[in-house]
Amino acid sequence: MRKNRWLPWIRAAADVVAILAALILAYFYRFRIDRIPIPGTEPPAFGFYLVAAPVVALIFVATFAASGVYRIRRGRPFLDEFFSIIGAATLAGVIILALMSIYRGFSYSRLVLLYAVIIALALIALARIVLRRILTLQQRRGVGTDRVLVVGTGAGSELLLRRMTMFPEYGYTVCGVLDDRIEPGTAFAGSTVVGRVAELPAQVKRQQIDQVFLALAGASHEELLHLIKTCDDLRVDFRMLPDVFEIITTRVSADVVDGIPLVGVRRSQMEGFGLVVKRGFDLVISLILVVVLSPLWLLLAIAIGASSRGPILYRQERVGQAGRLFTLYKFRSMVSDAEAETGPVFAAPDDARRTAVGRLMRRFSLDELPQLINIIQGDMSLVGPRPERPFFVERFGSEIPRYLERHQVRPGVTGWAQVNDLRGSTSIADRTIYDIYYIENWSLSFDIKILLLTTGRIFLHAHAY
Repeated sequence: MRKNRWLPWIRAAADVVAILAALILAYFYRFRIDRIPIPGTEPPAFGFYLVAAPVVALIFVATFAASGVYRIRRGRPFLDEFFSIIGAATLAGVIILALMSIYRGFSYSRLVLLYAVIIALALIALARIVLRRILTLQQRRGVGTDRVLVVGTGAGSELLLRRMTMFPEYGYTVCGVLDDRIEPGTAFAGSTVVGRVAELPAQVKRQQIDQVFLALAGASHEELLHLIKTCDDLRVDFRMLPDVFEIITTRVSADVVDGIPLVGVRRSQMEGFGLVVKRGFDLVISLILVVVLSPLWLLLAIAIGASSRGPILYRQERVGQAGRLFTLYKFRSMVSDAEAETGPVFAAPDDARRTAVGRLMRRFSLDELPQLINIIQGDMSLVGPRPERPFFVERFGSEIPRYLERHQVRPGVTGWAQVNDLRGSTSIADRTIYDIYYIENWSLSFDIKILLLTTGRIFLHAHAY
């Protein structure tokens, strides 16, 4: 983030403090609290560890820097950042262990090193969370963000604008949109069309723009080259947004043979042995969760029955893998026959059909728990595109490109779209983009990442109603 060049230095300084604190805590835990026997009669002097502390901190920070931990990446989830920190911290620990084996002046405790790495990871994670929170609060006020101008009003730029608005932590302040097809002053995707494409130089200077996003679907090479040269002449950063169909598919894969680029079509990894692994993972986790959460199920069942008339479980027909219909189970969160008068509709904020208990369940997604039964039965997966009712599938299948490809896999209790806050009445087209991306980039680690993000999103969803 151009305006936050100080951020890596703040992170490094916080890491040094965390590592020094971790080493001190690890020493006192090992030699004052730990029940593992200590070799010898007396614990070693703390002074030896105090002298080594700056070296340990330097090795950690240098390893973090070499591993790219301090590189600024917009919109990077905390989980991804923390995984990279774990990898770098492990490498730093191995380097220090090797130096301990070489150095003969004093025999440092390997357990102190192990405890220090574990404590340091916890402290660094806490510092990162606090720093992220502070940055997000600043960026919501427009402090430290890049001022952005978007050129084009296609579906791709609409999606981009929505995401930048939804997630201020990306660090962008949208100053307007330029387009030749829409009159200036017209609202577009939460922003405003401020002029024609030819006005780019004037708008950049007038609004002190930091970055320009070029999102002209169908533009000729000559037009794009002219805009790129204009951005270069203005000394403003620019980014190219692919055509919406490239975004939707994400199907292009590239390879190189002796310097010659070869472009092909990306294939889903969710086949063969991958399917066996995914199914086994689903079964094991679901069975464990059913056992562990059974007391909560009982409490919810009692609360639902006591608060309103009707069945405890709500059954609804959904479309699953290969278009097969199945019965989806949920805890009933609305009054009986909630759609008797309206027909199939999505839930809305402050939906009057919700019961008192249902409002709480839907806020924290507790009504979804019986879908663990659907997973065990083989109708669903822990992670995948959310299943829709036949009415909506028929409607969206004819309106949204590649929507029906979501049915190549088992539907999921949660998905890549949901952890990106696309649920409820949010755009189906946007959700489809994320669902297709998940299918074509599946891996077991991707599933685990989504499940961990879901745990956090339960408390942060903006569209959970």
